[in-house]
Amino acid sequence: MIHVTIQTRTIGAAEKLAAHLMEKHLLLFPTIDTDHEELNWEHGKLYRESQLLLQGMTKGLLYREVEQAAYALLGHDLVRIHAVPVTHLDPHAQKTLLEQTAKV
Repeated sequence: MIHVTIQTRTIGAAEKLAAHLMEKHLLLFPTIDTDHEELNWEHGKLYRESQLLLQGMTKGLLYREVEQAAYALLGHDLVRIHAVPVTHLDPHAQKTLLEQTAKV
């Protein structure tokens, strides 16, 4: 199991991707964090860039499908995508994740 984080530039992009991933059973327990700013250093000054985080969980073997869908649907609105392993999960969530995500 993995926890996926996808940084987008707009709420519309995050919602569009979330709907697609959920429809395809590629993402469970999705959340959107609208209060995220990335710091950039340009021309000797610090700048903030407002972004959104779409996060959720899936099976590790489904990461490539999630990644491909994100690039295909979002284009320039996709800032970055990464995943980290989930080593512990409550039994109910684990059962839900195994039963309700796409088969691999």
